[in-house]
Amino acid sequence: MSKQISIPAGAEPWLINLIELKNRVDMPFDQIAEKENLSEKSVSNVFKGKSKNPGVDLIRRIIHALGGTWHEIFGESGAVIGGQDLATLQAEVDRLSEELDLLRSKIEISNIENGVLKDKITALENENKLLSVKLEYEAKLNAVHSFYNKLNSNN
Repeated sequence: MSKQISIPAGAEPWLINLIELKNRVDMPFDQIAEKENLSEKSVSNVFKGKSKNPGVDLIRRIIHALGGTWHEIFGESGAVIGGQDLATLQAEVDRLSEELDLLRSKIEISNIENGVLKDKITALENENKLLSVKLEYEAKLNAVHSFYNKLNSNN
């Protein structure tokens, strides 16, 4: 069982929510840090209120490690960036992440289709070479046959 974190005086509503989530989940700083490949000191500083501007990505990763949601931490806090509340911004980030994943899937499919088309082109090029050799052979055979017919007609 990890040590329960007390809420620092004057903590922002989002930090209070984050600390309450950590206390419910009962996960130590080192485990949170390990799950999201973060430094334990960065995680600790956020929870102790020592990190004045921890950054959206750091907070998002801590929330993820704890199994929480962005809305759970920021939904009721009223925090605003550029005239939009953080929950709305996170919803937009989530939507864009899904769109990015979809585009990456489409690129992967396109790359596979591209490989198939390259294989078809190679096969057609090989078939074309084979047909060229056959045509050349037939032309030579026709020339020999024509020469043979001329010889026979002269005799």
